[in-house]
Order: sequence, then C-alpha cells, then structure tokens
Amino acid sequence: MQKDTANSAGGFYGSLSFGSRPVLLVVDFQRGFTEPGLTPLAANCDQPIESLNVLIRAFRGKGPIIHTVVAYRNARIEAGPFLMKCPALATLDDGSAACEIDPRIDFDPENDLIIKKTQASAFHGTSLASLLSAHRCDSLIVTGCTTSGCVRASVVDAMQNGFSPFVPADCVADRSKAQHDSNLVDMASKYAQVCTSSELFGLLKSA
Repeated sequence: MQKDTANSAGGFYGSLSFGSRPVLLVVDFQRGFTEPGLTPLAANCDQPIESLNVLIRAFRGKGPIIHTVVAYRNARIEAGPFLMKCPALATLDDGSAACEIDPRIDFDPENDLIIKKTQASAFHGTSLASLLSAHRCDSLIVTGCTTSGCVRASVVDAMQNGFSPFVPADCVADRSKAQHDSNLVDMASKYAQVCTSSELFGLLKSA
C-alpha cells in the first residue's frame, strides 16, 4: 500500500509486532450488510468473504474467533443519535434475517462467539475488551464491514484499549470504494498494521 507522504512526514507509520495469542474479530458480516436487497445497508461483500474464509481456515486452532452483529430490540432507544445519521439502522431488528451471520462464512456455532452491539465500535457497550483480556490477546485481527465505519471504529478502540490491531485489506469491505481506500490509508498510518491475508498466514505460522 502506498504511504501518505504527509503522515510519513508527521512521524506516523510505525510497525506493530504480531504476538503469540491472536484473536480473529469478524465485524458485522451479517446478512443486513452483505445481502444486497435485504436492507438499504447491504453491499457486495463477495470477495472479502471469500478471502475471510481462507483466513478462518488458517486461523482455526490459533485462538478465539469472535463475530459481531448490529441488532436492535428498540433502535430508537438503543441506537440514539446514530439512528438520526443512519435511519436504515432500524432495519436491523434483533432476531431477524438481517442480523444473521452471512451463511457463506465458515462459522462454527460450537466454538465461535457472537457479540451483539448497537454502535459502530465492537468495544462500545460490549464484553469484547474483557474477553480479549481474559485470553491475554496480544494481536487482534480485524475483518468485516464497513472499512470506514464499524471496522475503523473497532480498530481505533482496539489500539486505545491496548490490543495491537492487524487489518487484512482483502478481508474488509465498504459500500464506497473511495472511503474503503482512504480509511485503509488512515488506519495503516495511525492505528493498525494493514496487510494482506497472505501476509498474515506467515505471521500465524509462528504464533
């Protein structure tokens, strides 16, 4: 990925070290975001899901796999001002098809965890930080959608909570290519180690 010259001059683009206790986080690859036509929020996530499944197969046995879904029992109360910015969030009714994990994903119901959330970050108002601390997580692989929204928010909170974030660029998706690209640049310079899933395979071998 080409570096942003202004950020380079500002002293960014340091490197994070991949540890021995990784966790794989799959942010909001639920049908409401991945199945066009089901909700207004959905976009084509075919290629990132395909890449994610390859990564999941390489990751199994290395650490926990945690999925998040946005789900509301009462969006007007739970989403708060977020709903004012994005009224389509009201389509994510808890228990509906829109809140199901995309069936194409290699999800193991006996071992993988699902965390429900109401805001962008996977950390906000959830047990994620406690789960990662209990596992002594030293590397958090962040995948899912959207790159510019819930993925980026989760990456920033991971950094702020002391968990080194790694983002495989081919395993994240956004409905806007421009926002996808610009937010990968932003995360790579300031908040995460942005790489490819292929590069992660090598790191996982030594984990």
